Order: sequence, then structure tokens, then C-alpha cells
Amino acid sequence: MSVDVIDNDCNKTFDNSNLNTEDKTHTYNNMDELEKKIKNEVTRSEDIEKKLKEGEAREEALIKRITEKDKTNAKLNGVIEAYEKAIAELISEKEQQAQLHERQLQEVQADRDANYHHLTSLETTFSDLHVKYEKSKEMTSQLKSNEESLLAERKQMMDNLRLQEQRYDKMKNHAMQQLEIANKKLDTYAREHADETKKLKALLKKEEVSRVSMTEQLQQKSRENADLLKICEELIYGKGQGGSS
Repeated sequence: MSVDVIDNDCNKTFDNSNLNTEDKTHTYNNMDELEKKIKNEVTRSEDIEKKLKEGEAREEALIKRITEKDKTNAKLNGVIEAYEKAIAELISEKEQQAQLHERQLQEVQADRDANYHHLTSLETTFSDLHVKYEKSKEMTSQLKSNEESLLAERKQMMDNLRLQEQRYDKMKNHAMQQLEIANKKLDTYAREHADETKKLKALLKKEEVSRVSMTEQLQQKSRENADLLKICEELIYGKGQGGSS
């Protein structure tokens, strides 16, 4: 029931009654006061509804911010996984190169041992096989040359291996530094996210409590409005019956 409806009902009731002038004046004064109270309560109810809508909007904004924080953390986790994968690949490549160089070195040593064994056998039969010795001597010279070449290649390979190791160490140090920086940033983001989440949850809880309180206030005001309307109707119809009698 609106204030205008109440006013019309009151006017109709007083037009159809035979109240004297003093009773009418007193009743009109009471009606004006009730009308003011009702308007005030309606205004307050509208304010409460407006605050409830604002609280719901703030709650949606807070939930959106939490979702964005979670997406940022997921991106950081992807960067860290990429760094870890790159480091694992570098370690695997170094191990493969080390194994290859070791196999080549073993082959060179095996050839050297076989050649020395063959040279010893030739020297033992030198007196009987002088011609063969000369050939073997040439072969030995060639083998020594090959050994020197192989040793030089081995040295070059070792130098290359050291360069590879130095390059690997540099890359590893750089990757570790980047990983450490990323971990620090991740820790910072995690702490900030945790703090922000706590704040947002606290604000959300506060908004929920405020919304519940406002809802209770609105229900209380609605009950009070209903009581006021009931009192108004009782006054109107009570006065009307009193005047008629």
C-alpha cells in the first residue's frame, strides 16, 4: 500500500463520516505524522536496497580479481617448466658428448696397444726378418705418426670438450640465475597473491556479513512498515466507527 492510497482511503473515510471539526483536525495531524514516517521508512528501504546492489557489485569485482591472480600464477609455472626442460636437455647433451669422446679415446688407445704389440713381435724376429723389420719400421713410423695425429685430434677433442663444458657451464649458470630470479619472482607473487587473497576473502566476508545485516534490516523495516500500516488502518477505521456511533 502506497502513501497516496493511504491518503485517498483516509480522505474517503473522513468524507463519509460525521466527525466534528476538532476530531478531524486531530486525526489529520496524526495522519500527517504517519505519512511522514512511512515516507521516511520507504526512503530508508530504498537506500538499503541500493547498498545491497553495491555490495553484490563489489563481490563480483573481488571474485574477478582472484581469477586474474590465478591465471598469472599459471603463466609463471609454465615459464619455470620451460627453464627446467632446457636445463635437462643441456645435461643430456653434455653426457652424450662425454660418452662419444670416451669411446673414441678407447679406440685410439686400443689401436696404440695393438701397434706396440706388433712392433715388439717384429723386433723379436729382427735377425731373421730384416726386410720385414724395415717394412715394420716404416709401419711403426706411420703408426707413430698416426698416433700423434690421433693424440692431436684427441687434444683438439678435449679442447673442444672443455669449450663445450665452459659453454655449458655458462648456459647452466645463466639458466640457474634466470631460474633463481623466476623463483624469487614466483615467491614474491605467491606471497602477494596469498596476502591479496586473504584481503579479498576478508572483504568478501565483510560484504557477506554486511549484506546479511542489511537484509535483516530490510526485513525488520518491512515488518515495521506493515505494523505502521496496520496501526494506520486501525486508527482510520477506529476513528470512523467512533464518529458514526
